[in-house]
Amino acid sequence: MLRIIARCAALTTSLLLFGATAEAAELKVGSPAPKISVDAWVKGERVRKLETGTAYVVEFWATWCPPCVASIPHLTELQKANPNVIFIGVAGSERTKNSAAGVKKFVAAQGEKMEYRVALDNDSSMSKTWMQAAKQGGIPCAFVVDTEGKIAYIGHPTSDQFSEVITAQSKLSKLPEKKSSKDAAKDAAKDAAKDEGDAGASDSPVDAPVNAPVNAPKSNPTAPAGTPPKSS
Repeated sequence: MLRIIARCAALTTSLLLFGATAEAAELKVGSPAPKISVDAWVKGERVRKLETGTAYVVEFWATWCPPCVASIPHLTELQKANPNVIFIGVAGSERTKNSAAGVKKFVAAQGEKMEYRVALDNDSSMSKTWMQAAKQGGIPCAFVVDTEGKIAYIGHPTSDQFSEVITAQSKLSKLPEKKSSKDAAKDAAKDAAKDEGDAGASDSPVDAPVNAPVNAPKSNPTAPAGTPPKSS
């Protein structure tokens, strides 16, 4: 892993320059959380929007990122310990032409180690409004959204502060109420139509910010440590 980080650290500068040009409002603790805008839901129930009264964890990761993979069991433990908080792992830095299939295969292989929602942000729209807006250049990077819809934490998902913020929000959070069967049927029809329309687009290769540097779990949880090599 150190070889990967050292060999590709030069890519960090280009990513940060790209982020500086993105037209996204600054995102920090206390800011209203941006929207959920993913291309596909790989695992778990779809989240259409962030509901007031419910706390969320939105964690950006990638299949090729060793620290991201290492943090998966920890996130699963936190999800099980805080069932009234909704955890979402957003894969927004994949490089393969068939990224949707690759992420699905990876998640399936994780099995019970990855017991929370997983989504694919293939066009990097969420990476721009969340990661770039928060000036975060490395993954894994987690955001905690409080019950009022505001950002309560930005940083590494294995830090003690991350767990403490989740525990505090869990005491206030309630899961969204279940919809009626009629409304659920309407949503299912919309989902089917969207999935059909996204079927071809979700596997297209995308541009930056896919080369997000890897965040090693250090005392400064958001300090970038390098970037992965580009796939051929």
